[in-house]
Amino acid sequence: MAGVCGELAVKATALGEDRFYRGLVSGMRCGVLTIDRDGRIVLVNEPARQILDLEAAPPSGTPLEKALVEHPQLAQILRESFSMTSLPNRAEIDLTTRSTRGKTIGFTLSLVKGEDGAPLGAAIFFKDLTYVEHKEEQERLRDRLAALGQMSANLAHEIRNPLAAIEVSCSLLKRRLSAETGGRDLLDKIVAEVRRLDRTITSSLEFVKPLSLSLAPARIEPVLDEALGVASGRVGGPGLRIERRFADGIPACLMDRGQLRQVFENIFLNAVEAMGGGGTLTVETLLTPAPAAASIPYRPAGAIGADPWQTFDRYLTITVRDTGPGISEEHRDKLFYPFFTTKKQGSGVGLSMAKKIVDSHRGLIDVDGRPGAGAVFTVRIPFVGGGGGVSA
Repeated sequence: MAGVCGELAVKATALGEDRFYRGLVSGMRCGVLTIDRDGRIVLVNEPARQILDLEAAPPSGTPLEKALVEHPQLAQILRESFSMTSLPNRAEIDLTTRSTRGKTIGFTLSLVKGEDGAPLGAAIFFKDLTYVEHKEEQERLRDRLAALGQMSANLAHEIRNPLAAIEVSCSLLKRRLSAETGGRDLLDKIVAEVRRLDRTITSSLEFVKPLSLSLAPARIEPVLDEALGVASGRVGGPGLRIERRFADGIPACLMDRGQLRQVFENIFLNAVEAMGGGGTLTVETLLTPAPAAASIPYRPAGAIGADPWQTFDRYLTITVRDTGPGISEEHRDKLFYPFFTTKKQGSGVGLSMAKKIVDSHRGLIDVDGRPGAGAVFTVRIPFVGGGGGVSA
């Protein structure tokens, strides 16, 4: 009898906790939608129902695609969350609803993990960004970026002047020393470090400078081949093996050719350096379904009407695999942070700049790789075939 009572008490406690957490989610002021690993609805709170303009909250167990039949892009994002290692944070997408011509929601994705660390489901937290809120945030962001850019330019000027004086002084001093003097080697090291600092300053200025895209239809294969040529010529060794797995018949896609080449140069250079100049670098291209418009934080005000990526149904997906040492979990989360690097001579700007360029294309960049198993970079660019001359 005591055992039965204990079991009932445990069930009652579990039921109470379930009600508590459901009440917690229901009372949140942002929209919350959760699904299980099989893609079935677990919970949709009232703000989510209102933002998505649903007649009623879908009951628990409803298939995701049926519950969000009017928002397939949102369903696709939730489905893809289980295969992504870097989930979108503070991202935006445009939705079409029955009651309005359209609205923009800002969202964050999160995986719900069990005790063993395996994902049990996924949750999306989102808010309706009204036009006024969006515009004000745009203006604040532009002001902050403008101030940061001006401060960086001033710092660069103040630092570059003494660096140039140091380099000139070292060159003059070197001429006065005889060839046998050991001081000439020290001067060469000083000049090399001065030039390295100058390159770091230049890279930092490039990162904070506003990015302007020159868009035109171009095929991705020549871009990748040129970037591979740069990487193999600069840091490749005799043991480097490159595998091109390019899908047949991928037509031209709207892109800034030069900017995307810079993205893949950075990725390829990092991969080859990680492999010590050898190993196997595999580059694969394919078209993948993407009913959702790519999302980035803070779309420029007034750009919606002229946005070439407003609607598309496929991604141009480029996957880059190497056979290097892989990436530790603590580094993987910081890999795209500005000025974060694990290299002794690195500036930490390359991958953060690559993410900035991909974001400007309304694309996604993701990285995966366990220690000892190599790294895998995935770049998804919205596949749009027309346009040209559009700035972002």
